[in-house]
Amino acid sequence: MLSLYWSLSTGDLNSSALHEAGLANTITSFVDKGQDERGPQLRRQRYYFNISSLERDGLLGAELRILRKRLSDPRKALMGSTASDGGRGGEGGGGLSPCLRLYTCASGKQKAALLQTKTIEDLVIGFGSKWEVFDVWKIFKGFKNPQHQHSQQLCFELEALEHRGGRPMDLRTLGFARPGRTNKEKAFFLAFGRSKKRDLFYNEIKARSGNDNKTVYEYLFTQRRMRRAPSTRGAKKPLQQPQSLPQHQAVKARPRCNRKHLHVNFKEMGWDDWIIAPLEYNAYHCDGACDFPIRSHLEPTNHAIIQTLINSMDPESAPPTCCVPTRLTPISILYIDSSNNVVYKQYEDMVVEACGCR
Repeated sequence: MLSLYWSLSTGDLNSSALHEAGLANTITSFVDKGQDERGPQLRRQRYYFNISSLERDGLLGAELRILRKRLSDPRKALMGSTASDGGRGGEGGGGLSPCLRLYTCASGKQKAALLQTKTIEDLVIGFGSKWEVFDVWKIFKGFKNPQHQHSQQLCFELEALEHRGGRPMDLRTLGFARPGRTNKEKAFFLAFGRSKKRDLFYNEIKARSGNDNKTVYEYLFTQRRMRRAPSTRGAKKPLQQPQSLPQHQAVKARPRCNRKHLHVNFKEMGWDDWIIAPLEYNAYHCDGACDFPIRSHLEPTNHAIIQTLINSMDPESAPPTCCVPTRLTPISILYIDSSNNVVYKQYEDMVVEACGCR
C-alpha cells in the first residue's frame, strides 16, 4: 500500500494500479486471513477477507494482489511441464508457460465461478518477487454470484496449471507458499471508490478517540503530552517579562493579508501510530490586515470592499474584513482506520494555496 501511495501521490501509475485509481479518492485494503492446507502438494489456495467495514456506495473497482516470491531455481517448477510437453518447454524452447486461474469459492449450492486467467511469462527468465494482480470487480457487479454484493466475507481460490488446459501444479513450486510471510508479503484485497460526500479528517480523529468534542480534546492533549521530549518533561519555561517599547519607537504596522507557513508534523502530534504517510506537510495559513484599499490580488468580494471602506471611515460601525483562505487543495493520506484496515484517502481543503479578504 505504501508503494501504491507514492505512485498515486507522484502521478506515476506505471504500477499495476487500476485505471480507476485516477478517479478514486479512497482505496481500502484488506489483508488475507487464510492459511495453506497441509499436504505433499498444494493444488489450490483459498484467500479470505473480512470486508464488513467496506463502504459499497461509490465503488469503482476491486483487485486481488498476491505476491509470487522469487524462486531459487525456477527451472524446477517447469520440470513437470516440460516433461508433459515432450521437451518443448524451457528457456528459448518455445514451450508453454504456467497458467494461473482465480475463482470465487464454492458455497452451498453456489458453484465456483472463474474470475480471471493469466499466464506467468517470466518464470524461467528468473525475475525477482512479483505481485500478481487480479481484477475481481466482477463479483461486485453481480457476476454469477449476486450474494457477494452484500457479503461480509470474500473468498477466492487460486490454482496453477502447467499451461492453459494442462495439469494442476504445486503452488509452492511457483512461489505462492504462505507460511513465514511478513505482513507486507501477505495477499491483500483492494477496493477503489469515490465518495460523493465530503469526508472530514476530524471524523477519523473522532472515531479513534470518542464521540464528543471533550473526548477528542483529551485524546489530542494526551497524545501531545506523551510525545514530548524527555528533556523537556517537567521543565517549566521561564516567564518572559513584557518589554515596553521606548516612547520614541513607532509601533510597526501589521502586514497586509498574505499566506504564511504552517508546518504540520503528525509524528510530533503522536499520530504516527496510525498515520503512515505523509508524516508531515505544509498546510499554510492566512494572516495579516485587510485595510483599505484592498489589493486586487487578494480577490476581495464586493461585500468585502464595501465593509472595508465603511470600517476605514467609521471603525465602530463595522468590523474589518478577515484574511482567510480563498483557494485550498487536497492531500492524500495513508492511514490505519478504526477497523485496522490500511486506507488511502484524499481529503479536500487541506492546503492553503491563496489568501484573500472576506
